[in-house]
Amino acid sequence: SQVAMMKERYIASMVLAGVGDALGYRNGMWEFTFTGSGIHMECAQLGGIGKINLTKWKVSDDQVMHLATGATLVANYGTIEETCNLMAKRYVLSFEDMRGRSPGPTTIKSIQLLRDGCKYTDIPYSPAGGGCGGAMRAMCIGLRYFSEADEDKLIA
Repeated sequence: SQVAMMKERYIASMVLAGVGDALGYRNGMWEFTFTGSGIHMECAQLGGIGKINLTKWKVSDDQVMHLATGATLVANYGTIEETCNLMAKRYVLSFEDMRGRSPGPTTIKSIQLLRDGCKYTDIPYSPAGGGCGGAMRAMCIGLRYFSEADEDKLIA
């Protein structure tokens, strides 16, 4: 059925996002490495991409939060507002798994505001924020809201 096929694709996308993140993160060693050639050289020293054992490699803080996004989107929810409230709660809970990871200062501040009772819509925009974490956490939104009929749910 189409539902089973979409579920399989959703799961595969989430798993592969995690694998790619773990490879790129390498327990934080490669997160802020800006030379691809250096990473390629280290990868070769580890035996090449096909021989790397990822069992002790963590995913990044962004992938932990991406999993929270994904879990929210497959939950039984009602309105977009309810979904976003649940996502905010799951983001706060995801911070229990941040040991050994490096969330950025904007993310840390936003989570603290949520913990203190701030509504997700009231968190101020930070012009000092940067990086690609928001995009990394949002990949699965396109898996859930993929049709033209969903466009109004994606644009505020």
